[in-house]
Amino acid sequence: MPKKTPGQYFLSKGILPGKLTDHLERLYPREREVLLARASGETLRAIGKRLDLTPEGVRQVEYRALRKLKGENTKEQVQGRRFRLAVEQRTGEPLERVVERLSRAEREVVLAYANGASLADLAPTLGMSVIEVTILRDQVVARLLGEERGSRAGKWVELKAAVAAALAESPLTYEELEARFPMSRRRLMRLMQELVAEGRADISDEYPFRFVGKEESDTVKA
Repeated sequence: MPKKTPGQYFLSKGILPGKLTDHLERLYPREREVLLARASGETLRAIGKRLDLTPEGVRQVEYRALRKLKGENTKEQVQGRRFRLAVEQRTGEPLERVVERLSRAEREVVLAYANGASLADLAPTLGMSVIEVTILRDQVVARLLGEERGSRAGKWVELKAAVAAALAESPLTYEELEARFPMSRRRLMRLMQELVAEGRADISDEYPFRFVGKEESDTVKA
């Protein structure tokens, strides 16, 4: 069977040539190296031997890079956007300005997290292990969110920020919120009670009852 050309490789993965120029530079160096090597026909084993990775590790890097090129939202990207929203709502400043007050390592870790990037790829550039980078991320994220309990509390704040942002776009019923943010009804009720108590959301007077962003609810009542 004839060997695929790089162009054929990317087309077989559902990526148009026009996207390569725009998006390749957004990848981490290791992601870019793995992807270009795969496009050139190198095997997972050969790439792994050169980069000190297992074949499965190479496959995961390739998969992550392809998703980035396709513009698909990974779990990490969703979490990163929620974190960014939470920090910017809390501080009233863009995240890029907030991190100027951090050390270089803290700044790079936070921005990588906010952008949904891989901490495993970032760790070697900082001279740290993946565990050290993960601990640093949790510490800085908790500090920026004003939480001392760490990752779990920080994620709750991020989730509340994401729900508040969604309500600012359009009113949503309990059922619509559950569909958009899967969780138990009890947990959702607690979250909405907190948002209403904090003045970040309100509930409509008409049935079916909908939650609305605070700015929108003020406009409606006016």
